[in-house]
Amino acid sequence: MSMRLSAAAFTAASALALGACATTAAPPSAQEAALVLEMESRSIVPATAAERRSIANQDLLTQAAFWAEAYELNPADREAATQLAGVLRQLGSTQRSMEVARQALALFPEDAALLGAYGLALAAEGRGQQAIEPLTRAAQAEPGNWRLINALGVSLEQAGRTSAARARFQEAMTIAPDEPSILSNLALSHALAGEPEQAETLLRRAMDNDLASAQIRQNLALVLALQGRFDEAERIATIDTTPQMAAANMAYVRAMMTSPRRWDSLNDAALRGSHP
Repeated sequence: MSMRLSAAAFTAASALALGACATTAAPPSAQEAALVLEMESRSIVPATAAERRSIANQDLLTQAAFWAEAYELNPADREAATQLAGVLRQLGSTQRSMEVARQALALFPEDAALLGAYGLALAAEGRGQQAIEPLTRAAQAEPGNWRLINALGVSLEQAGRTSAARARFQEAMTIAPDEPSILSNLALSHALAGEPEQAETLLRRAMDNDLASAQIRQNLALVLALQGRFDEAERIATIDTTPQMAAANMAYVRAMMTSPRRWDSLNDAALRGSHP
């Protein structure tokens, strides 16, 4: 790596980034623009371009360390900010992922990749209403990106806009037919609407794909349990969990179904199983 930012420069960059609001910020000020140009002109990079490309083949923790160092060296490094936000989200650090993307957006408010990273982190955090605007802008900039459209559908569902959400899931499936995560999200939308039979059909279709994840099996177990088919649900749940945990999950669903707040509980369970 060629050089490190001084503590003062890093502090100044952080202060500028934190001083603006996510996706509704005004265009960068002259001071911010000058800072970006200065930092980019120093060619502060954590590795060669080839090394940056090859890091994608490493495990997530290695990727996180790599991009965190690049971002620390140069907070104006758009690639580092975007990649770091994405890796952090995949590792479950959604709060930190949001912070990184939001700070970078203060300098690059129109960057589609950063808008997508920020929206995906918000959706993963369950903050669908806030995620709609950045994901809409990102999807408009990349109309063929089914992942963004799928995440927008999740955000709309989280915000209670079921019809709009299903339209986005259908749109995503025109780009990526039979993609398991899209089918699963559409299935959960039906489950939330009290339509577990339709949800089951979609989830079994998703299970036919070799790319189907353990989470999709757990979603299938959930909708089977909602139909009172607890033995079958527990057998499926046991594939990815211990028998004790599967039994506990079924007990939770039984209790949920007798509760006056059962649909609130289902909403929490279903949205945890969504794939933004």
